[in-house]
Amino acid sequence: MNITTSHDGDRVTRLALTGDLDMATAVGLDDAVAAALTANRPNQLVIDVGGLDFCDSSGIHALMRARDRAQLWAAGFVVTNPGGITRRTLEISGLLDVLTTVSGTPET
Repeated sequence: MNITTSHDGDRVTRLALTGDLDMATAVGLDDAVAAALTANRPNQLVIDVGGLDFCDSSGIHALMRARDRAQLWAAGFVVTNPGGITRRTLEISGLLDVLTTVSGTPET
């Protein structure tokens, strides 16, 4: 999996994922989320999964950990652009709406 980090002027940090998010790569997302939150202290963390080819239950757990960690840092969180198998996995797990709805957006 490859993770590209970008920032905008509104203190939004975006992590764009490509490749496979699975047991072998989930720790990479954990590390990227921790780095993004501690280095940038964004108001919102966006994880763009549009470039994922595969996402298994380990990947879903990593996304939930990212959401939990963002909430600990008082940052909003959202997963964007789920498609294909990633969207289907989120639907089956009942987490599509949970992860793709902006949560925890602090007052600015």
